[in-house]
Amino acid sequence: MKFFTLLSLLIVSLFFLNGSQAGPIDDLISWAKNAGTLNNKMTTASNVRYGAKDKNKVDVYYNKLDTQTLKPVVIFIHGGAWVKGDKYNFIEVGAALARNGYVAFLPNYTLFPEGNIEDMVADIHQLIRWVWYYGYIYGGDRDRITLVGYSAGAHITALTIVKTALKMYNKNEVIGILPRLEKLVLISGPYNLNDFDTISRLLSGNKVENGIVERIFSGLFNSEDVSPTIILRNIFMNNVNIDFGMPKIVFYYSDEDSIIPLSSVQDFMKEIRRVSPKTEIVYWYDEGYHSTHDTLMMGARDGIEKYQRAFFTIIRS
Repeated sequence: MKFFTLLSLLIVSLFFLNGSQAGPIDDLISWAKNAGTLNNKMTTASNVRYGAKDKNKVDVYYNKLDTQTLKPVVIFIHGGAWVKGDKYNFIEVGAALARNGYVAFLPNYTLFPEGNIEDMVADIHQLIRWVWYYGYIYGGDRDRITLVGYSAGAHITALTIVKTALKMYNKNEVIGILPRLEKLVLISGPYNLNDFDTISRLLSGNKVENGIVERIFSGLFNSEDVSPTIILRNIFMNNVNIDFGMPKIVFYYSDEDSIIPLSSVQDFMKEIRRVSPKTEIVYWYDEGYHSTHDTLMMGARDGIEKYQRAFFTIIRS
């Protein structure tokens, strides 16, 4: 009976945490297909520490034979509804970046229940500084760093940048400064977490009525300052020319995303334009190609050429 109960709980949990997003079977297939890349010491440095926490490890994809020529850097922050996900799910994304002349940094970071949103922000903040200081070891150009976040990773990334720009508190202290970046790329992210239905869909793919999402929500979002859009909306003055630490922010959203509403990206862009008119915004609206929340990044991580081309077009824009 105990075995059956645990097995049932595992099955329910897997369904709950994946919903319409790529599931653990897909992740395992992707890892098995691309695991050899991690063992290639000429192109990958695995599990390099960028901090003291268990999750503070990053995989670096680069050309070991040419680290003297400085190359543009991409930091890619995975998604997973703040409770799951791993850098290993995007091995091919890192490898493709290296093949195309980038030095790519794919980190893990603290997830719930080991930590909350502020812990995640602290990890991403520390990672950015680490890459700026040590990226040159792998041939990375600290003056050409593109920061990319996908899904929940886009939220954490955007929140980190906003809190840093406004010198807000994070984990009971004012968050430190960050080096300037070349651009920020946000893919299919939720930027207003006051919409509980959006959080439910991101966690489960369906609206949940049994209180599970509520309990996760209360433990995960332990602060009022978790929505980048709301933080900026609470700045009542227009044209205050906030410096977000990069000249350009790139957004991507797909028209058949059933998890994140279109208003999430539209409202965030509106607030950025209002408080930081000098920041250039590039908006990619994927319309008419039946692209869902996952299509672009799951296609890129599975090595599908058209999605990798689209991904590179977005990060180069």
